[in-house]
Parts: sequence; C-alpha cells; structure tokens
Amino acid sequence: MIVRALAFLVLLLATPAFADDVSRMGAVLDVQGIVEGDVTLAGARVTVEAEIAGDLVLAGATVGIGAATKVARNAFVFGDAVAMGGQYSQRVWAVGNEVVLDVRTAGDVSVAAARVIVGPNARIGGRLKVWSADAAEIDPRAVVTGGVEQNFGGATNAIEALMGYVGMVIRWVFNAALVVVAVAFAAFEPGFLSGSAGQIAARPVAALAWGVGLGAGVPVLALFAAITLVGIPFAGALILFFALALAMAYIVSAGFVGELALRAAGRGEMPAAAWRIGAVLFGLVALAVLRHIPVVGDPLLWAAYIVGLGALALEIHRRLR
Repeated sequence: MIVRALAFLVLLLATPAFADDVSRMGAVLDVQGIVEGDVTLAGARVTVEAEIAGDLVLAGATVGIGAATKVARNAFVFGDAVAMGGQYSQRVWAVGNEVVLDVRTAGDVSVAAARVIVGPNARIGGRLKVWSADAAEIDPRAVVTGGVEQNFGGATNAIEALMGYVGMVIRWVFNAALVVVAVAFAAFEPGFLSGSAGQIAARPVAALAWGVGLGAGVPVLALFAAITLVGIPFAGALILFFALALAMAYIVSAGFVGELALRAAGRGEMPAAAWRIGAVLFGLVALAVLRHIPVVGDPLLWAAYIVGLGALALEIHRRLR
C-alpha cells in the first residue's frame, strides 16, 4: 500500500492541474470570488467565501466557510475547529474536534467530531450522519429533512471508514493509471519494455542484485539528504522519482510475464501491437492474482517490484553505453 500511495502521488503531481482549479498550501489561506474548477487548500488557518464550480477540499487547524459560499459539487473538510456555512449541491463530509454546521444542501451531511453543533440556518435536504461520543447539538430552528443518524462510537469508526474509501479510490486510480502507462509502452515503446523484460530472462541474478541495491540504497540516500535543509528538495524529488520507478518496475515484471505468455503462444518474435498490449495486460492480471495467494503472495509482489527495478536499471544502462 505504501508503494502504491507513493506512486499514485507521483502520478498526481506529474499531472498538470486544470487552469481553473485553485490548489494552495500555506500558513494563512483565503479564497474569495468565483472559481470555475475545484478548490484544494491546506494550511493553519483556511477561510473560503466563494462560488465554486467543482469540489471543495480543505484541511487546516482552523477552517471557516462563509455563508455566501456556493459549492456545485462535494465538500470535504478536515480541521480542529471547523465552521461551515454556505450552500452545497451534493454531499458534505466534515471531520474535526469541533464542527459547526450552518449549511444548506440537498444531499447528505456526514460529520465525525468530538462536538457537533448544527446552527439555526442549517437546511439539510438529506440525512445528517453524526459520529461522536456526545449527541449533536441541533438548534430547534434547523431543518434536517432526512433525519439524524447518531453514532455514539466516536469519530474513530467514521475516520476509518473514510480512510478505507480513500484507500479504495487510490487503488482504483493507481491501477487505472498503471494500465494506461503499460498499454502506452507496449504500443509505442515495445523495444524498451521488451528489452527491460528480457533482462529478467537473460540476467536474473544481476536484475535481483540491482533491484536490491537500488531498493535499499535510494531511500537511505534520500534520508541522508533530508538531514540537511539544503538537501530536502533533492530528497523529496528522489523519493518521488523512485516511486515512479517502482511503478515502472511493476510494469516491467508484468511485461516479462507477458513475454512468457507470448512465447507459449508462439508469437515471441515481433508480435503485432494487439498481441503486445494483450500480453502486458495479461501480465498485470497474472501478478494481481498471484499477490493474493496466501503466504507467498506478498513476497511475490515485492519480488516483482525489486526484480523489475533491477531489470529497468540494466536496460537503461545498456542503452546509455
């Protein structure tokens, strides 16, 4: 899961943001006016009073959303002290120590906090779901059309459920990105993919040795670089590119499995594009199945990463000579 999260972060950072989106990180953040895309903010004090055409994602020690705010899609808010006003077209999620809701929405509102306060101007068209050790404090003038679902197990269960949902989304997005990249390499760079996979067949011991060396050495190098303030940017870049290399290593191992399948089908020499793409997809599916085998599944998964990483390094070295 750590490798997948790191690789997904790299793919996310490598993807250019839409011009209409607002993404910021800082101590004090304030967004006003009209935003035609999503708003994503993380800081010590975060305030928003704007019309937002996309999703709203906020994280901060203190988070405030003004009454004039309009969000066309969903809102996800995390903070110690959260005060939410405004109008929301879809669903609202809020997690914090104290959450004050004065929102207007046609959808559901889910809140996990030590203290939940629903203000007099709240108009919730869906269901209010609360995870808290104490009952939500709901003003008599507030309107909750779908009723209130009070869970007294505390916020832990809600946060665990949210993290499980986030983890599922990351896995699906990562796997989809992995398939796209694998198909692209099979279709447009078959020589590189085939050459890297061929290194596993021709030099398995060398691929394993290179993979172990890089897998152990790069994180240690990044750690030493991070000790000094000057080396922190280098360490961050090194870890990000290392995670991307691990994703590519997995594709290389899938390519190796696909090459074995091609040879078994009698199409090992310069197969057509459809066969190459089908082979690498077969390899990805085969690895996904193998990793679920009890006891040996996880070692096989790590072997795919390590041997693939070594083979990738060997092929790059061969091409640079």
